[in-house]
Amino acid sequence: MKGHFGPSLPSIYQSQQRSISMPDTNQTATENASEIPADAQADAPEEAAPEIDPIEDLYHGDCLSISGRSTLTYAIGRHKETGELHLRIVENSGKGMWFDGWAPAKDIDAIVKGATELTAKSFHALHPGKSINTGGFVMAVLKDLGLIRANEENTRLHEHVPATTFEKVAMVRMGKTIEVTPAKPAKRKAKGA
Repeated sequence: MKGHFGPSLPSIYQSQQRSISMPDTNQTATENASEIPADAQADAPEEAAPEIDPIEDLYHGDCLSISGRSTLTYAIGRHKETGELHLRIVENSGKGMWFDGWAPAKDIDAIVKGATELTAKSFHALHPGKSINTGGFVMAVLKDLGLIRANEENTRLHEHVPATTFEKVAMVRMGKTIEVTPAKPAKRKAKGA
């Protein structure tokens, strides 16, 4: 399947709403914070501004799910401060739901490195308590990228492709060379200092 580069998918911010008690009744009403009377706003807690995603999308790609019944769209992103690569599932052509949060490359590598019996359940640790479909979708993407492959003895299991990391396979897919940050030379104390 083909991938594409491009801007981040648009984020949708919904207006923040809250429920307030109506005086002299047991009813509640939902109002926008801007519609709350000034004297009530003084007692209201401050509402936080929407958090800006510190991970920028670098690449979007498509692959088949493990079952082959749907097409998945995934994103590879880079954390703006640490430079670490991340992965997330963006879209599913089928009916299955999933969690669209980012998974850090180091966490993916920790699960995959040296493993010979990976299943969708192996990847649930990336997003604990979220949709169980996400693990299978992540596994499909990692298989498509070449980080894991079907186990020759049991095709229901997958194994790590030796000498690969998430960063290596992601960079190959994006058609980029791995940027190596040169080590800073050690500082020496001057003689007599």
